[in-house]
Amino acid sequence: MQDTRGGPLLPKAIVALSESDLDDGVAALGWRLRGLVMDGASLVVIDVSELSHISSTLLAELLETHRVCRRRGGGIVIRHANRKMADVLHRTGLDRVFDVEVAA
Repeated sequence: MQDTRGGPLLPKAIVALSESDLDDGVAALGWRLRGLVMDGASLVVIDVSELSHISSTLLAELLETHRVCRRRGGGIVIRHANRKMADVLHRTGLDRVFDVEVAA
């Protein structure tokens, strides 16, 4: 299969995060993301519509996952970021690292 740009479709995983997902700590999420990548995902879509903010530890886990995905030709998409998250990503320059889709 190919995408509309003519390149091969990347194996994709979608992860919807909520505040309760992060209650056990971000390390648990890191293991979950690494598991998805080890299972073959090279594009990981992180739906943050249920989160009120994005912490530095969460960003560190996303950067680590992004690094592994980039080696496979993929990356991380942050979907439904609220205005506060989008501002943080922009101020830190991470909007140039991740594909960021702002909530409508």
